[in-house]
Amino acid sequence: MPLIKKTYTDNGLLLLWELTETLDSLSKMIPSETHNPIFLKRTNPKRKKEWLAACLLLREIDCLPSQITHLENGKPEINHPTYKGISISHSSQIVGVFLHKSRNIGLDIESTERDYSRVEKKYLSLDEVQLTKKTPNGHALFWCIKEAVYKAANIPGIHFAKQIVINFKDEIISAYLIAEKTQTYQVNYTEIDKQIIVFLIDEEDLNS
Repeated sequence: MPLIKKTYTDNGLLLLWELTETLDSLSKMIPSETHNPIFLKRTNPKRKKEWLAACLLLREIDCLPSQITHLENGKPEINHPTYKGISISHSSQIVGVFLHKSRNIGLDIESTERDYSRVEKKYLSLDEVQLTKKTPNGHALFWCIKEAVYKAANIPGIHFAKQIVINFKDEIISAYLIAEKTQTYQVNYTEIDKQIIVFLIDEEDLNS
């Protein structure tokens, strides 16, 4: 069972699954969910695999798929006794679930081999374009950070280049969303087999 990473951080939990199995193999691991309407609605085998892998990751916290709902924009919400925040992401190779006990969070996973040049001006400021040249896999990392902020903030129409600012200080990365009020996020990231995984946490509690 390729649960390849289980990381606890600041009351959060990151779970990663490597998509190495066939759809049939995954279905046998969690046969009850192959009858779920959400699974049946998916026609693409890859999407079916991603959904089953996410269900298997949720088992790590004794969470059923029925405890996950989605807002109209697709943002997931979780009904769980321990975790109040959830973010789900996937690439061609990895499915991830990030959870937190009390804060809004964001998770994004992208390949370092993707071509980001066509969208560079849409998601990076001029200063950030220069910063990517000094940062290993900078384009992929910055894209993931901004996508994760967007997921955490859940504010439609955010301008990635103008409203999401990435800051490096003493090798610590933070991100700021400039909206009605400035929101600050603690940024964590790792790389596995040319996949960048960014998981970040809002500095304010959900109930604050």
